[in-house]
Amino acid sequence: MNEAATGDVDEVEEDVTLFKSASNNSYYPVYFNALPEPGVDDLTVEKMTVDLRPERDVSLYLEIYNPQASIPLIVTPGGMGEIDGFGGFARNVAAAAPDLKVIIWDRRNMGRSGINFGSDPLSMEEAEDLHVLLNRLDIGPAAFYGMSSGARSNMVLAERYPEHMACFVIAPMTGGPLAAQQLSKEYYLKYLADESLTSMEQVAKTPLWAAYIERNGAGGQEELMRHDAADFLAAMKRTGEHLRSYGQKVTLGSTDEQLAALTVPATLILHHGQEIDYLHPIAHSRAATTLLQNSTLEFAPTLEPILELMLPFVREHTPAET
Repeated sequence: MNEAATGDVDEVEEDVTLFKSASNNSYYPVYFNALPEPGVDDLTVEKMTVDLRPERDVSLYLEIYNPQASIPLIVTPGGMGEIDGFGGFARNVAAAAPDLKVIIWDRRNMGRSGINFGSDPLSMEEAEDLHVLLNRLDIGPAAFYGMSSGARSNMVLAERYPEHMACFVIAPMTGGPLAAQQLSKEYYLKYLADESLTSMEQVAKTPLWAAYIERNGAGGQEELMRHDAADFLAAMKRTGEHLRSYGQKVTLGSTDEQLAALTVPATLILHHGQEIDYLHPIAHSRAATTLLQNSTLEFAPTLEPILELMLPFVREHTPAET
């Protein structure tokens, strides 16, 4: 990779671990567009959209695999990803573990969920959405599986509403100055540099939002157009600067003090094992285990070791629903 030789952070954009949007990433086949494992075709699935109003001015789309199972596992996709990209992983977990009620959800502004840019950094808005969603579904305490930026939202939830958390899987954890600079730019701040984005009609032409409209049709376009370009750009600036500010911390989105103060009963950090990962450095995952109470780091590059580590962990720490 050129970045190692040049030190130019822009070259990190091609890092294979950069979770892209619109479920079109060819890397990490265990997560992205995962091929179905045996038993997936026999799964019972519930699909629904939950309107969170009046508490939250947004609707969230989710899918539940093994809806009659007794151990709830909440899966939060990574990057700017959604169920279309990450649902295969959630289905494979559910097929391997019939006792797990696997719930995967589209965060606001992604997939088939509604659009609302809010007033706080988006990881905080997402955590508040998830809090209301879990109360609506009467689920918890549950196990949580978050990938990269999905784990960031889950960590905010753990800090604000620890009663929801039976245990927590981070797979993998983002951290370090390169991740802070590159992800803040790739996901958010790049919009501020585009002088053509003076209206939502222009925003709709960008790759992420064009994919949203393609996925949701006329309803998706109407959902986007009811917002204001100034509010959109303000949210991108607010969220991007927030993310970039954590470059010297162990993980993006939480201070070291916040990590140390989390009271999640148990945390499992999973890493794919590549020594060079500019966005999810092994060193930062190791450092997190010194801060997070009752936490461990394990290496699991494919589905089989992920399941071997994660399923006993979830079953041990998550009470069955009655």
